Amino acid sequence: MKIRLIALSLLVSATLLNHAIAAPPDPELLFNCDLSNGKGVVVRLNNDVPTYYYGTIDKVEMTLPKSEGDKTQVRAGQVPFSGGGASYYRFINGVYSYVVYSGIGKGWEFTGLKVYKNAKLLMKKECTNGGFLSQTYRGENLVQESDTGDDGTYGYSD
Repeated sequence: MKIRLIALSLLVSATLLNHAIAAPPDPELLFNCDLSNGKGVVVRLNNDVPTYYYGTIDKVEMTLPKSEGDKTQVRAGQVPFSGGGASYYRFINGVYSYVVYSGIGKGWEFTGLKVYKNAKLLMKKECTNGGFLSQTYRGENLVQESDTGDDGTYGYSD
C-alpha cells in the first residue's frame, strides 16, 4: 500500500511538474513520460535502484521491480550511434521487458516506452510529453546491457 501511495503521488507530481512555472527539482526522478494512451511512466530512484511506475493519476497499474530494491531485475543501457545515441532502462518481469527509452539517429528520434515478450517487440508508445531528465545517475549499480549483449535487442528503436 505504501508503494502505491508513493507511486500515485509521484504520478501526480510528475503531471504537475509539466504545468508548474518553477518546481523544485526532484533528485530521485529519472524519467517522466505522458503516453498517448492517457497513461504515464515514471522512473525514480528508490534506495539507489530505478523503480518503474506505470498507470494513471488515479491508479498505478504496475511497479517494477516487484521486490523493492531488487536491482537484478533492472538493466541500464547506452548505445552510441553515428550522429546520435540512445539511453534506456529495462525492467524485467518474467518473460516481459518494459523499456523506457530515448534515442536519436539518422532520420529517427524516439522517446517513450517499449514492451517486449522475450526479444519480440509487443508495443511501442511515444511520449507525448516528457522523457529523461538531466541527472547524474547513469545506472552505476546495475548490470549494463553492453555486458550481457542485450543492447543489441533493447538498445535500438524498432
